Amino acid sequence: MSWSFSFELLPGEEVIEDSTQKDNDIIKSAYSVFLTNKRVIFRFDSMGSYLSNAFFYADVLDARPTTRLFINYLILKTRRKEYLFNIPEANHWIKRIREEKEKYAGVVSGTGGGDVMGPEKKKRMLLDMLTVLYKSRVLTEKEFEEKVHLLDTIT
Repeated sequence: MSWSFSFELLPGEEVIEDSTQKDNDIIKSAYSVFLTNKRVIFRFDSMGSYLSNAFFYADVLDARPTTRLFINYLILKTRRKEYLFNIPEANHWIKRIREEKEKYAGVVSGTGGGDVMGPEKKKRMLLDMLTVLYKSRVLTEKEFEEKVHLLDTIT
């Protein structure tokens, strides 16, 4: 899980579906939902704020509905804690999150249509992540170069 002021897509990440593209005739929810091919992103849309909270599918243990004070919510359970999100059409998004998580689990375990990730692909993914951190100014140029050099030494 990570909080950020807005979300940037990771290298190779694509938005599959999002709640902002649907018209809802209900009271505006506090969060928008974005499903990508790597993670689920919840964006807090109240009071001019666009804080985002992202969860990789591997970190999601369960998604289930709940109702509190006549309002439907989605509970997202991770290893660390449970998160409560006020989103539109909670049941639809619970189903979609579970579907994407199952696709991800099938690819990782090798039972799905995808191949198990090889060492070169893992290195490429790590390099992409380091590049995002460097471009976001989380890593300095020296730190970035050190990490890339360390990555090159891994076999």
